[in-house]
Amino acid sequence: MTTHRPTPQHDTPLVPFANNSDSRTIGGMTVENGTDSIAFYGQTDLSRDKAGLERAQALLAFMQQVVSTLEAQKGLPDALPPRTPTRVANPFA
Repeated sequence: MTTHRPTPQHDTPLVPFANNSDSRTIGGMTVENGTDSIAFYGQTDLSRDKAGLERAQALLAFMQQVVSTLEAQKGLPDALPPRTPTRVANPFA
């Protein structure tokens, strides 16, 4: 089992799909915002203690925000089109 340290609370909430830059860490799970999708990566344990409850509540609250945001969107497509790769200039060249 993984040992987790408390995650500092942020003053501003993570608003689903608001931008491509915000992220939060809950336990060892990182939630990365995007305008088209939200990425979850890492790992966290929902242990049977107060710390596990806190992590579970934070994940649940964010997922409820995501569902509410998606439900409120009119004309939600069945699926997003595949992303087209773009070439960027090499900043080290």
